[in-house]
Amino acid sequence: MELFGIGILEILAVFLLMAIIFGPDRLPEMARQFGRAVRELREYARDFRDEYLTDFEEVKEEYLEVRYELKQADSDLRAEMEELDADLRKTVQDSVDDAETAVQEAKSAAEGSGDEGAVATGAAKRKPASATDETDEPEQPRRARRVRPRRRQASESGTSRPSKVISINRRRPRA
Repeated sequence: MELFGIGILEILAVFLLMAIIFGPDRLPEMARQFGRAVRELREYARDFRDEYLTDFEEVKEEYLEVRYELKQADSDLRAEMEELDADLRKTVQDSVDDAETAVQEAKSAAEGSGDEGAVATGAAKRKPASATDETDEPEQPRRARRVRPRRRQASESGTSRPSKVISINRRRPRA
């Protein structure tokens, strides 16, 4: 049997040394003092545990309350977001329906009024009959020209460095 890595023989050797050094008269007094010290340590440990355990329980209760409140707020927010999403979807669908209705009305008005309605609804413009081109294809809108950024001119060594930068490592071409 070992206690903290110390065997029975080692404990007996320590007691024997204490009996020789302190004498048999002082050993009972030392044992009482040792017992008091152990008892006081246990009391301190119990007081510490009780005090901080109650504090810990209070903190734990507060944590659980805050956690519950956050879950409630989360569920409320989610429900509100679902309502807003449904309202937004309904509004978009109503707008799409209104636009389709307006397009249908415009088409029916264009069919009823002839060529003038086609121009008013944004239909393709037709070329006049006197034009030399015999096809009735609509004109294509001009595309915007993309502007590309300029590229830096490469130096003689083939790298793209600004011309005013002086580099010690840059090799000069041999003449």
